[in-house]
Amino acid sequence: MPQTPLTRISPSLCTKCKGARRLCGLPQCPLLLRAAQQLKVARQLAKREVYSPTPPSILVGEHGYPNVAAGVNIAPATDNPPLYEDPKAWWGKLTLEDIIRLRTSLVHSAATINAAKPTGRLAEALREAALSAKPLYSEVLYKKPPKPRPLLDPILKPVGLRGTVEKIEIVDNPAIPRKVDQIVEEKPPAREAVEELRRAGLDTYYIQRVFSAALLGKTPRLVPTRWSITAVDKILSDIDLNRVRTRPQIRDIEVYHTEYLGNHYTILLAPAPWSMEMIEAWLPHSVWVPGEKPHIYRVYEYWDGKPSDMDGGYYAIRQPLLQHLAARRRQAAAIVIREITPHYYAPVGSWQIRESIRNALNTKPLKPRSLQEAEKILDKLTILPIKPLLRTSPIYTLLTKQRHITDFLQHTSNKSGGPGGT
Repeated sequence: MPQTPLTRISPSLCTKCKGARRLCGLPQCPLLLRAAQQLKVARQLAKREVYSPTPPSILVGEHGYPNVAAGVNIAPATDNPPLYEDPKAWWGKLTLEDIIRLRTSLVHSAATINAAKPTGRLAEALREAALSAKPLYSEVLYKKPPKPRPLLDPILKPVGLRGTVEKIEIVDNPAIPRKVDQIVEEKPPAREAVEELRRAGLDTYYIQRVFSAALLGKTPRLVPTRWSITAVDKILSDIDLNRVRTRPQIRDIEVYHTEYLGNHYTILLAPAPWSMEMIEAWLPHSVWVPGEKPHIYRVYEYWDGKPSDMDGGYYAIRQPLLQHLAARRRQAAAIVIREITPHYYAPVGSWQIRESIRNALNTKPLKPRSLQEAEKILDKLTILPIKPLLRTSPIYTLLTKQRHITDFLQHTSNKSGGPGGT
């Protein structure tokens, strides 16, 4: 019997899934499909042979794993290839339309590869592109001229055209950082390799790329790009968490705020043992909430570092936040409120979350003298009223209800005739 399609999907399911987990049971997310059709790229390459650079950029799919569509993203007709794969250069400068226009001109030049045994010329080209720190020119022969099939995803950066590769040749020599060459040759465990790469000054996006391309760890296995992004965020933040948990607490309450691409981010840091909560508020008529009421999605963790749910957006917040605290040699309790407005009408990837948090934490914070004063500041910064958001917050409840050892010491001092005693 054929499956009956869902006609109405709960916003609570959509905001948790964001088109990535297929929780509704449909083979494709109807909301993402509709957005992609609305943004369908009009331009189409009318030829099978292309000589163009890759920024460098790669994309490894997950559908049908371990037999996945994987390949190199090509940027035809551009005089600035690196810009296509540089989120740090986009933040605060490019509009949503700019990013969609830029990224949907890329051609995902791919073929089916066995992720467990990535062999052949395409797999080799994919590894060369992943390793290179500079653009590489490629000669690509497609089976048919690439067609516009926009990829929109809450974790991945957009790609516009897709073409099945018949033959590909990287005609440049990849510029591989010396430390990367050493790690690829020695094959330490993936976690150790990721830590070494960051210590060598390589950024998150480069590490995600080489992680995806079967270049890290003892087993050469391609990792779907979406998985590699969250995996690298988790590994890096876990490393920083192990350092942060032994550090002194921050001294003051701190509030940070920033806005970008229709996303509003408000961060509360409080002097307390490490804990974190993401409050994700999807406003009415935003991507996942077509109705008239906002929908709230929460993920949180306590000192043990075990989040209540596995969410790529949560880890995109956690990574720069813990990196910030590790750099300060401090720990704190953190509540991060992300409000998504209808202006964010198409998802363009988790990079905008990561870079927004990083840029917010680089600003000078407001320093309220109490949590009550912090609430008033938060209420002015957030779109939704702050009290309902915090009322059911497990981390805020912990901050307001939990008593400290100093309270008991003061009470004991008073009973034994100390200051205020009899």
